[in-house]
Amino acid sequence: MSDSNINQENQFIPVEDSIFDLKLILSRFINHWYLFILGVIVCFSVAWVNVNLTSPIWNITSKILIRDNGNNSTSQASEHSELSAMFIPKNNPQNEIDILTSRSLVSKVIAETHFNIRTYEQNRFKSVEIFEKVPFKVTLINANSDMISRKYEINILNDHEFTVKNRELHFFNIFKFGQLVDFSAYHLNYKFILTKTRDTRVGGFAIRLQSEDAAISEFMANFDASFSDKSSSSILMSLNYTEPRKGEYVLEELMSEYIVANLQYKLKTADSTIKFIDDRLSLVSGQLGAIQQKFEEFKQTNQMINVEEKSKILVQTQSSNYSALNQQDLQIFVAQNIEKYLKSPGNERVIPPSVSVGLAGGLSTNIDVYNQLIQDREKLKLSYTDQNSRIKNINDQMEIARGAIMRGLQNYKQGLIAARRELQKQDHEVETQIGKVPEIERIYNNFAREQKIKEELYFYLLQKREEVAISKTSTIATAQIIEKAKSDLEPFKPKRSSIYLMGLFAGILIPGLYLWLKEILNVKIMNKYDIERKTNIPIVGEIGHKTSDGALVVTRDSRSNISEQFRSLRTNLQYIVNTKKSNVLMFTSSMSGEGKSFLSLNLGSALALGGKRVILLELDLRKPKLSKSLQLDNTNGITNFIISDQTDYHSILQPTSFNENCFLISSGPIPPNPAEILMNVKLEQLIEQLKKDFDYVIMDMAPVGIVTDALLVEKFVDITFYVVRQEYTHKPQLEMVNHLRQTNKVKNPYILINDIKYLRGNYVYGYGYGYGYGYGYGYGYGNESEKPGFFKRIFS
Repeated sequence: MSDSNINQENQFIPVEDSIFDLKLILSRFINHWYLFILGVIVCFSVAWVNVNLTSPIWNITSKILIRDNGNNSTSQASEHSELSAMFIPKNNPQNEIDILTSRSLVSKVIAETHFNIRTYEQNRFKSVEIFEKVPFKVTLINANSDMISRKYEINILNDHEFTVKNRELHFFNIFKFGQLVDFSAYHLNYKFILTKTRDTRVGGFAIRLQSEDAAISEFMANFDASFSDKSSSSILMSLNYTEPRKGEYVLEELMSEYIVANLQYKLKTADSTIKFIDDRLSLVSGQLGAIQQKFEEFKQTNQMINVEEKSKILVQTQSSNYSALNQQDLQIFVAQNIEKYLKSPGNERVIPPSVSVGLAGGLSTNIDVYNQLIQDREKLKLSYTDQNSRIKNINDQMEIARGAIMRGLQNYKQGLIAARRELQKQDHEVETQIGKVPEIERIYNNFAREQKIKEELYFYLLQKREEVAISKTSTIATAQIIEKAKSDLEPFKPKRSSIYLMGLFAGILIPGLYLWLKEILNVKIMNKYDIERKTNIPIVGEIGHKTSDGALVVTRDSRSNISEQFRSLRTNLQYIVNTKKSNVLMFTSSMSGEGKSFLSLNLGSALALGGKRVILLELDLRKPKLSKSLQLDNTNGITNFIISDQTDYHSILQPTSFNENCFLISSGPIPPNPAEILMNVKLEQLIEQLKKDFDYVIMDMAPVGIVTDALLVEKFVDITFYVVRQEYTHKPQLEMVNHLRQTNKVKNPYILINDIKYLRGNYVYGYGYGYGYGYGYGYGYGNESEKPGFFKRIFS
């Protein structure tokens, strides 16, 4: 093959790195199938242990219906609902949920059901809580809120004795049934007593004691109450518990306590209502008596029975007084006229009888006498003169009668005037009373109205008291149990199918995640794909892992896989070199320990076995390995040749023991200036001489990633083998060979992969050369690899 063809085939093309490759990941998974089997077995076993050791938890449910207060079935309750509404708020289902989940109600249930005392039966692997057929009854004494939850192992020895053990307190003792188990020596206040039951039996049991507060908190954490439907007033209650029958019992007790509390609240409300009515009756009765007393006093003071009647009487009285006053005025006027008549001089005429009508009896008689005397005198004048004694006697009598009349009139007038004043006074009083009638009527109406209101309120309260008393006897709770507590047929925890499925899934996921993360986080070359992602420089060969001792694996009689891989590399070499001339091959790498010396030695041996004359140049002047591996003398070598005046290399040429066609020129003493030695013109002359005498000149160089020695001799090289060691070379180091190729600092580079561990499934086999199934080497810069153990093979 010509050099132009070689250069054309090695044209550099940049490679884009891909982080994720499904084919590679699947390949890794398939190659590590045993990890998945192991993962499934382990995770499924963990799932089985979890299912069988975890205490199952049942879901217990029940349902109650909350009736509205207004829908109470008793008529009495509906009749007094207006009054009781002052005391009983309308039922709100949300409020009932708050009551059901209240700490006060739950505490009653905990105390009633002894929820803070658990009894377990010890099985082989776990403790199972028991509720029915409990072999003993536990009575807890002096339990307080500070009590720490502890578990005590109970072992019943016989019908009379049992042992109590607590690992935390290091407590162990034997007790008799009915005997007090005291922990005062451990500064614990509580005690307990175990008494036999009809189910007492020999065996291992345990009890867990905790404070009621802790039991309440645990219950409330596992209890829930909610509406069964948004439009419904029924409440669905659920409790998660490890013992279904005990859970049903506790939930039933909760509903019973709630209904009893609800009924007691209603009865208490009815009692409060009756007490309120009685208090109001007493108050209203007192107020009504006071109003009636004031009303009576008001009537007596105003001398009235009825305001309208009194008004009529006052008007009649005023009218009578007015008539009486008129009559008095008339009598006074008559008396004054008579008096004026009698006082008129020479007026001796008869006083008209009509005038004297209605006058006092004595005065009217005197007037009649006076008129009679006048008439008698007029008769006598017809017969006698004025001087007649009889006429004079009548005149004297007339004067006496006139005086009597005048005195009578005077007295009569005074009486009339006094009577008139009295009538005027009475009339004024009547007028005053008539003026007061509206105010009296208002006060009267106020008294009457207030009296009526109090009477109506009094009778209303009497009626309602009777109604409440009647309804109290027929009071029922507003809550009704419509579904009794019932546990599910199967526990909802642990969910066996889900846990087993999760175990199976975890058994697949964990190894897969481990392999994927390992692939993502790994910075070292693990397979050929890692190389192909970083560079497009051809891979010329793949050498497996070596576990045998010694650096030389390719000999005349060797038939191992790794030796066949070197023979395959020899075959591949025929397609990349010009077989018509001598070829110079250089082995270099990124760093020491990647197997350059091992590869150069065994490739040289393979070529020599093929009938080619091969010379191995130990040009790693800083850390030579070839001569040491072949146990040849290194005191005289290239360094001596370069710095001496020798021109014949045969003095430093050493034959190898494994093949007559393979020779070695060792490095010689390690010089202080290796680079200057390699730059010496005598090295070029030496290589030219060797190319004439040998078919292949193989140079074992220092790592190009550490020193520039390889670049100094690159101009003499036909093929550069860049050695990459699996699980040793770092991925970023491949950028170095890309850079060298891109800048033409090396020509015809090829990658040679070393130390491939096929059995581990880390390598993607691709080219077909090599038959490695577990072979490789451990020679190079650094320590040899030991044979990996089982766990190392798994986790690598």
